[in-house]
Amino acid sequence: MQPEIIDPQIPLLGDEKVRREAWVEAISAIWVSSPDRDKPLPDEVHFRAWNLGGIFMAGLHASAQTVERTRSQIAAQAIDHIYFQYHLSGRAKIDTASAETPMHGGDIALIDMSQPAFGHAYTGVDAIGLIIPRRAFDPRVGEVGDLHRSVLSRRGHPLVRLFSDHLQNTRHCLDSTDENQRNMLSMATVALCNATLTPASDSGYNRPAVAAIEIRQFIEANLDRTDLGVELLSARFGLSRTPIYGMFEPEGGVMTYIRNRRLARAMRILSGVEGGGPQRISSVAYTCGYENLKSFSKAFRARFGVNPRDVDASFRVRSRWETGATLLSWIKEL
Repeated sequence: MQPEIIDPQIPLLGDEKVRREAWVEAISAIWVSSPDRDKPLPDEVHFRAWNLGGIFMAGLHASAQTVERTRSQIAAQAIDHIYFQYHLSGRAKIDTASAETPMHGGDIALIDMSQPAFGHAYTGVDAIGLIIPRRAFDPRVGEVGDLHRSVLSRRGHPLVRLFSDHLQNTRHCLDSTDENQRNMLSMATVALCNATLTPASDSGYNRPAVAAIEIRQFIEANLDRTDLGVELLSARFGLSRTPIYGMFEPEGGVMTYIRNRRLARAMRILSGVEGGGPQRISSVAYTCGYENLKSFSKAFRARFGVNPRDVDASFRVRSRWETGATLLSWIKEL
């Protein structure tokens, strides 16, 4: 059962380096964060998130930093959601389609989490984060992915002003709500968001971006299939080879992506991240789609620099806080 609240209590961590690591981990499901190393991480940096059932909301105070959604992060997460960041205070900017756009108090940045993005905070920043799955958007909104990296300003826009006020008021009352109230707030938030984004004319939604996410999710769920490849993907999704090749070009090609995902899963199994007792190397190889133990061992050694038989719990990806992993699992289950 997923927890309803995530709070790594960063201000209580006395060591500045430890606080910095906790912050980076806390927001890792949303951003790859690089705090400004020329400035100490303030004691007041914090992150607190609430799972409202259909959506996720967070309150945060960040230090000076750069944040980015990278192509490798997007490919690894395979999530299809829209992130809104309501800017309360502090000097920050976001790279939009046309220029670097300063964020003012009351502005809301819209980020399609299936597309790269970049932002920078020059000072401490107070903000509210909101994540809504793409499927929750009304068809009248149109291609919500086309709004990626846009900034919604409350100046002169009554619905944006209403939406931003709603986010702030909701954030302040979440700790005192029960499950039924949170579900109601979730529905109200989605409805108000749809009303804010609905344009004068309708259109379809960003099908190419959604298809890319669906294909990656299919690959992740079928790593054990020995026939997993371009032909299977073409037949499953009704696409020719060309668009599929294009989707995976940044990852070195379709088969390179599939191989890396298989080997990543093998490392998780062998190091115990997925739980369960020790397994035979041959069983892990077959589970990850390899018919030949020799080819599996060779590929694994080339990828990680170690033989599969030598992997134990010491190779496990260690995180002092499970915040990022838990948050990512929330997002995937929305």
